[in-house]
Amino acid sequence: MRRLRGILTRLTAVLLAGAAVALAGPGTAHASTTVEIPAATPNGISATVRFHGAKVPQPYNPDPNAAFGDRKCQLIYHDYEPTPGCGGFKLDVVLHNVRNQPGYQAGLDSTWAFFQAYADTERTFGCLSADGTFDHRTAFVVRTEQAPLSHTYYTTSSSYILQYLRSNPGQETGPYFFVNFPAVQVDCPAGTTPTQYGLKVTNVKVTIDEANVFGTTTWSTPGPFYA
Repeated sequence: MRRLRGILTRLTAVLLAGAAVALAGPGTAHASTTVEIPAATPNGISATVRFHGAKVPQPYNPDPNAAFGDRKCQLIYHDYEPTPGCGGFKLDVVLHNVRNQPGYQAGLDSTWAFFQAYADTERTFGCLSADGTFDHRTAFVVRTEQAPLSHTYYTTSSSYILQYLRSNPGQETGPYFFVNFPAVQVDCPAGTTPTQYGLKVTNVKVTIDEANVFGTTTWSTPGPFYA
């Protein structure tokens, strides 16, 4: 029993050390949060929304022209991730009960439609003192209201989602989105370091206007999501 306690103690220490390293580097990624959104109508389509993959650059030293490295802000071909230099987040949506919709059961193809997503965002910036503490006197917030989220490849196509559901019985899917923020100028006094203190995402909306299966539907959640 004593040996087992010793092994567990060492394992816990290793896990905590790993977590500390993960939270300390540039472009730090944060844990995910999942929200269930019920269907707007009886027997309608409900959604699971997962906020994850957020990157909050600490320290904050983006290069708007860099496509590689820790200061990367530019997306390259088939790049659907927030960058370590500018930061951002990902939003995955899984739709439920699509197969029970009359249009799906009738075998209708989707009209040429895409899911869209929008959110309010708040990014807090400021300066770290020499001892690593955040100086709240330097803090300022950059806000956006109902800014469109970027599409993750073809996953936002209603035709792709229907094809996937018909080809993968028993599995569900939905549109995926992401945000890669533009760079912000953060001026700090000598001896201090620019940083992004945090990210808040609220009022998330996912919409579709498609006649055959999905209808004109909006799924929304106030959040908030933090990173």
